[in-house]
Amino acid sequence: MHICLLPTEILFRIFTTIYGDTTSMYEDSITISRATLATLARTCRTFKEPALDILWKHLDGFEPLVLCLPESVRNRDVQGKLTLKRPPFIREWRIVCQYAQRIHFLSIDQTSLDIIDDRVIQTLMFALPPTPLLPNLRTLHWWDARDRFLPLLRFLLGSTITSLELGFDDRAPSFARSALLTSLSARCPFIREFTCTGHGEDSQEILDVICEAVCGWQKLSHFSTGILNTQALTHLATLSSLKSLSFETCDLNDMQPNSTPIFFRQLNDVSISTSSPSALTQYLRNVHFLSCRSMQLSIYRNNNGPVYDPLDIPDFIASLSEGFSPDLEQLEVLLNTGFERSEELNDPRFAIAFGVIAPLLSLRRLTTLDLSWLCTSAIDDVSLKRMAQSWPELERFHFGGGVRWLVPPSLTFIGLIHLVHHCRRLHTIEMTFHAGSIDTNSELFSKIIPNNNITSVDVGFSPIVDPFAVACQLHALLPNLTEVFAFRDMSFGPALFKNLEAEWKRVNEFLKTLIAGAKIKEKIDQRPY
Repeated sequence: MHICLLPTEILFRIFTTIYGDTTSMYEDSITISRATLATLARTCRTFKEPALDILWKHLDGFEPLVLCLPESVRNRDVQGKLTLKRPPFIREWRIVCQYAQRIHFLSIDQTSLDIIDDRVIQTLMFALPPTPLLPNLRTLHWWDARDRFLPLLRFLLGSTITSLELGFDDRAPSFARSALLTSLSARCPFIREFTCTGHGEDSQEILDVICEAVCGWQKLSHFSTGILNTQALTHLATLSSLKSLSFETCDLNDMQPNSTPIFFRQLNDVSISTSSPSALTQYLRNVHFLSCRSMQLSIYRNNNGPVYDPLDIPDFIASLSEGFSPDLEQLEVLLNTGFERSEELNDPRFAIAFGVIAPLLSLRRLTTLDLSWLCTSAIDDVSLKRMAQSWPELERFHFGGGVRWLVPPSLTFIGLIHLVHHCRRLHTIEMTFHAGSIDTNSELFSKIIPNNNITSVDVGFSPIVDPFAVACQLHALLPNLTEVFAFRDMSFGPALFKNLEAEWKRVNEFLKTLIAGAKIKEKIDQRPY
């Protein structure tokens, strides 16, 4: 063996490269990599330890550990579940412990629990010697909501864990689950990353339980959960280590308009879910994110009423500009519900004016803006020009193209030109505009610098006239554009919105021809004369 392969650090680096990143690999590739590492572990003593360390570092389910026991101990029952014929002796259990101490990442889901029976679970929890089963566990992902498995989860929780993800896939309250959550900070005092979803309904009990856990951690860097009360938010705001926060608002009695404001001065990204724009406005007027670079807001409808009240939007947009730093780079406001009634889609009250968007012009470092659900039909070309001039660093722009609004748009192809001209970094566009032929000899169009980054555009429910002229204009403006995405036609609506799907398909056909012609011309221009 070459002397360069003797240091364990070098072998560990080589074997890590062989195994790769298991979170992004296909199952077949992972299987091959594991087989390769297992072979290396059996090759020689020098290879054995680093190969086994990497092979067992990430474990999905308990089955591999149980299969380390002799065949005289383990078995399969009539249902195919892994079971045990008898409790393992200490000398047999030590074989399991040799591998268990190498595990740093453990992922458990419902499937992995369903393939083992109660005997296996009892053995994992009570087998000798009385030491932690996974003494070096750092990350635990648990995705199962059944109370009968909570004792096993409790057994796995320990002071070595720094990253914990709990996925309870139902919203039914559970006293046993609440009791476990209450003890988390004591069992895992050094948590840095915590995610908990589906932990129960919005009750005072759950609020108190989550608050108890949160206030026991002092080194959190990433926190993601459901509902949070003011006490928990106040504690999180004091943590200098916290960089990422995701939570859900609820109707809290302690979050009143005159409440003492909460200031987050250390966060990089924030994600908030809420039931309405007005509820979110209330939060953003009381909770300020002074250092935030990325913000995602999700609005969901929890009843059969209107999707939202258009009168709430001006205050909501204003609160966005007030609650964040001018250095905000990514702002995404997602509407996680559908517009089911045609009267909403055809209601001009939903169309926002430029004055509603104007407060956001102060966010001059925006690279991503997603307001795709808003009705932007009242925004004209001049207004879009001012917006583009205010956001010169835009890379992703989603503006009113995510919903089939039947209010005719005021924007035209000229607005698209302004956007491309002033936002040179753009690579994603989703917007609704009235696509038609323009004067290509005008100074505005003739002096435009084409954008070569954009390969596709989403036009939503944009009316179109003269598909060939539109295709030619798009090709001149966006030379690498290969496809335009548009909504399918609706069975109702004004004549202006009829046959849109077919017309935009014609644009795509023309684009293919124009691109092919451009490639031929490029080859001709490259020929030596």
